Amino acid sequence: MEQIKRHIAILMATYNGEKYLREQIDSILSQTNSQWHLYIHDDGSKDETVAILNDYATKHPKQITVLNYPPQGGAMQNFMSLLEQVEADYYMFSDQDDIWFKDKIFMEIDRMRTEEKTHVDRPIIVFCDLTVVDANLNKIANSFLSYQNIHPEFLTTFHELAASNLTTGCTMFFNHRVKEVIQYPMQAATMHDAWITLCSMKADGILAFIPQPLIFYRQHDHNTLGAINMTQITLKYRLKYFRQLISLNMKTYKMVKALGYGSILKYAYYKMKYQYNIRKKRN
Repeated sequence: MEQIKRHIAILMATYNGEKYLREQIDSILSQTNSQWHLYIHDDGSKDETVAILNDYATKHPKQITVLNYPPQGGAMQNFMSLLEQVEADYYMFSDQDDIWFKDKIFMEIDRMRTEEKTHVDRPIIVFCDLTVVDANLNKIANSFLSYQNIHPEFLTTFHELAASNLTTGCTMFFNHRVKEVIQYPMQAATMHDAWITLCSMKADGILAFIPQPLIFYRQHDHNTLGAINMTQITLKYRLKYFRQLISLNMKTYKMVKALGYGSILKYAYYKMKYQYNIRKKRN
């Protein structure tokens, strides 16, 4: 593909997304900021997803491009392939089943410009909260971060971020410098958003949080990833799923270790420090 540099590239990875896809694309087309181009790659859908995408690309050729290359075998691989294919000043990731608030792009680029004034030539990631909704857009939780018991104020450095995946991919708005500092290979990555965030922070990057929801984050039967109410998880639950929790932490540690994090004791220390800060805040 000939690389045409855009101001803002929105990268959407799709797979069997026919049910909610139109609503998501329509919400992007309805943005108050129009300085963007939507690039979409499908990962081998068996439903009507590709037909829907081609219809939108035909109707909106100046703002939507469907990229045709082989399936990548998963959401992370698909998003990263899009990032490799497209050159832009700024990038955003889009899921196939959410709905963006109409001022999402406007607010995120406004925050980016504010950060760029004082953080010249540094990797900058702007991200926001989400409103959690069910398949029919009925509200489950006003704040995804509160629902997940995630506290951005305690996750401001590379070492602290090992304790939690702070940035959700569909909320991210980042500059080209972020793309330049991504480390390869990515075999140890648990997900593209966590890897990109950690690479950016390791390279003296900036995380800028917009403390309000700018997306309806839809929960349904076919989510690749979803929201869990972590504030209601009991000790009984943790004991029941102890092995899975250990496995998840080991995968996370393997990822941060690949980025030069240090020993597992260091990881455990920051993990416990994060949990201590949360409990202290509650009290």
